[in-house]
Amino acid sequence: MSAREPHVVLSNYPLSRGFRQQLETRFPAGLRLVNIAELRQVSVRNLLSQLRRIRAERLSVATEDEASIALLPVLELLASMSRARQLYTVDAALRERAFNRGRALLHGLALAAESVAAAGSMLLARAALLRLRRSARRGVVPPGVDRVAYLNCNLWFGLKAGGSVGHISGVANALMDAGLKLDLFTAGDRLLVDERAKLVALPPPRTLALPLETSLYCFGRRSVAPVAAVLRREPVRFIYQRMSLGNYAGVTLSRRLGVPLVLEYNGSEAWVAKHWGRGLRFQKTAELAEEINIRHAHLIVTVSDVLREELLARGAEPQRIVTYPNCIDPKAFDPQRFSAAALAATRAEFGFGPAETIATFIGTFGQWHGVDVLAQAIRRMILERRAQLEALRLRFLLIGDGQKMPIVRETLALPDVERYVRLAGLVPQREAPRYLAASDLLLSPHVSNADGSRFFGSPTKLFEYMAMGRGIVASDLDQIGEVLRPAICLPLVNGAPAAAGAVAALARPGDVGSLIEGIELLAADATLRARLGQNARSLALSRYTWGHHVAAILEGVERLGALEGVPAPVPG
Repeated sequence: MSAREPHVVLSNYPLSRGFRQQLETRFPAGLRLVNIAELRQVSVRNLLSQLRRIRAERLSVATEDEASIALLPVLELLASMSRARQLYTVDAALRERAFNRGRALLHGLALAAESVAAAGSMLLARAALLRLRRSARRGVVPPGVDRVAYLNCNLWFGLKAGGSVGHISGVANALMDAGLKLDLFTAGDRLLVDERAKLVALPPPRTLALPLETSLYCFGRRSVAPVAAVLRREPVRFIYQRMSLGNYAGVTLSRRLGVPLVLEYNGSEAWVAKHWGRGLRFQKTAELAEEINIRHAHLIVTVSDVLREELLARGAEPQRIVTYPNCIDPKAFDPQRFSAAALAATRAEFGFGPAETIATFIGTFGQWHGVDVLAQAIRRMILERRAQLEALRLRFLLIGDGQKMPIVRETLALPDVERYVRLAGLVPQREAPRYLAASDLLLSPHVSNADGSRFFGSPTKLFEYMAMGRGIVASDLDQIGEVLRPAICLPLVNGAPAAAGAVAALARPGDVGSLIEGIELLAADATLRARLGQNARSLALSRYTWGHHVAAILEGVERLGALEGVPAPVPG
């Protein structure tokens, strides 16, 4: 029989770099981190099998944020299926609490009760959605007030990081910069939305249901009453909602209060779940919720021409669509914020010295980010181009975690990989500018959609890279290639010189060879990196700030009065 591990920490999602380091300091002997999201990528059966294989003296269930408390019953129940001798919970403040398998089984009863209630909520939601499908969009005129409601009904668990945090915070802050007061309704914290906004907490579920997606419908229905109570006391010019899976609270509130709904559409979450995740148990209901949001929103804001075309195909009228790419906060993403000493200290965190050339990727390791392609490129360089790596003193910093992390680890499982690569893990969004500023070149190796559909994204990190004034190597893929032009196109033809005014080097999507060529080209030429970085920053400041993005939204809102004379047609 195998020996027991000293200590396993179980979480639902990858833990942040900071929290992980705190745990490693608190529990220095033989700590192993396990996250449920990674274990269940194949199947629930695989998840349960892997849990049964855990033989540890101690297993701790870790929660890093307030919202994750709703996951505790499920996590404790899963932890009880392991063969660990001692079971504990540990929170972000490193507070510990012991529990036993009897308590975990009681959680199973509570989970069953909540699951029944959530299933009922989902049935009620589906009935409401079917009624809304038969209803015309309600005509409204924006009232002449200077307050808006930002509705973020995402149920997020774990560290909030990545482009979604920058998008939410950037739009909210820019709306206030435009002279509007803002109420932020959210189940989490205020992210990077500044203190000018009034924060109104939407209580997350105390216990999640199974299937987990039914909790989304339950939460959405429960969110309407507290938001409506606030908006009746303090009328708003419009409701701005970031569309999330299964949620149509903005539609309900807009119709109930007679207030315009501005919907932020970053792509179909139902499509993402089907093609990039494990799919949904109630796929058609999720698709119906998206249809209703698109149908009843008075204005739809999206971030790419591909998504605009999708919205038109789904029946949205062209005059109701505002298209503007993702953007940046120019104060946050400013390389001049950081002193030379601060940047040297950041590099030293990872064991990098001033003479080394750091190539950095930051992201959530999702299906479209191409981090697995980058890992293949790094592997090839270590195995086949080591002399070039050493001559360039080239090192790689990969910041983030997520679905593709197991593939990245497997690809980079080389004897001396630590000499060349650091896997930093997740970092808070507010820390991202510091890491980017400490880098020499920045990598955006996005890949095409596996099903052959067009790449619809507008990667926030692309604009953050541009604003930091560093050399960029990116994929020549739909909006990415459009934004980063003029460019040096890879592979080079006869050693062609850089294009005049170039802002980046563009590689063929998914092409490891041209990605390596771009990385080595910029790593070898500091003057070229500086020129590309300066051009990219100038372009970002001139076109791609959240102020530009919100100005386009407000222009669209101004059109609403004229548009609302004609109601939406009702399908037969």
